[in-house]
Amino acid sequence: MPVLLTGATGFLGCRLLRELLAHGEDDVIVLGRGTPGELRHRVEAAVRWVDAPPLAPDALAAVHYVSGDLTRPDLGLGERERARLTDGLTALWHCAALLHMGSAPAALHHANVIGTRRVLELADEAPAARLLHVSTAYVAGRRPTGVVMEDDLLDTAGFEVPYEESKYTAERLVHAWARRAGRDATVFRPSLLVTDRPVPDGLPGQPADALLRPLERHLRNWTEGPSPVGALPGRPRGEAAHPASTLNVRVVGDPQGTLNMLQVDYAARAMVRAAARLRPAPGVRTLHVTHPRNVSLATAAAALAGRFPGLSMTMTERLTHPTPLERQIAQQVGHLLTYSAHRRTYDRTNLLAALDGLPDPPPVDHAYLSRAFGRPETLVAG
Repeated sequence: MPVLLTGATGFLGCRLLRELLAHGEDDVIVLGRGTPGELRHRVEAAVRWVDAPPLAPDALAAVHYVSGDLTRPDLGLGERERARLTDGLTALWHCAALLHMGSAPAALHHANVIGTRRVLELADEAPAARLLHVSTAYVAGRRPTGVVMEDDLLDTAGFEVPYEESKYTAERLVHAWARRAGRDATVFRPSLLVTDRPVPDGLPGQPADALLRPLERHLRNWTEGPSPVGALPGRPRGEAAHPASTLNVRVVGDPQGTLNMLQVDYAARAMVRAAARLRPAPGVRTLHVTHPRNVSLATAAAALAGRFPGLSMTMTERLTHPTPLERQIAQQVGHLLTYSAHRRTYDRTNLLAALDGLPDPPPVDHAYLSRAFGRPETLVAG
């Protein structure tokens, strides 16, 4: 029986597809932007590179590709095409989203809220299909402390960035849809997903790149010569370069803060395993796909040293008399550093019940983050 997946070209989505195929799905429809041929090329390159869990040699032959776009009316699908897609559909995995935290609110709302509404309209045409909606643990917004329960969905604390608000609003749409239609929906809320395996150019990178790449770009521009950041001279242009020097940068933040980070391969495995074990029932179930232990900001900052040797980063409550480089970094990634105020943890009761004995993920520690934040892979995927 067919299963439909949006977002299969993304960091998490390509792994969800591989897990679905490994769990025996033999008729998967991938809906995404581009021609079917372009979609196939991008998805197969990512799924093959992921390389686990093992797949049968002909597993990818079970995947069919359909051009669609969250930002277009009716997802860009004609009436006959929608009828073919929804005929006999048993599950609709909605993983596609605009993930850039620095994106304009209007673009985020269009892709993540209106796009979700369009997916729900498609689900209306597949009455036997379960909805499996991928959200984010960061719908908790600015709530800094306490335990965020899986059933919590509140906007009283506000949001750090428009991305969080767009995903919160999309979840509200899912709840309203399930109540109105009496349908079964599962919401997965992953935390910050990471991998310690270098991702080649051309394949979907991890969300942490939103911080790492702007930081690397500014440091490259600030240092002399074409040498990589790994050989930071530590001095502004025009001054003598000494490889042993240190570039001291202050950023506004709290080193006592924490983040929840989870290995992306574990997240995909947990979602597909949970979906297979949950018994369909009207209403919405929410599962926090999070790590049982948070990571301190101090640990994450220390791991950055592996990517930027010669860089010394200090967190301070206030940034007085910033250097030009510190101002540039604050403008580009300062909104991400607001997460240093967080101390909250996440309830995982529903997740653990659905996983039925799947062991907890290994630690996301300094050694793991040093690999995750390591120098980006320069090989081209192919």
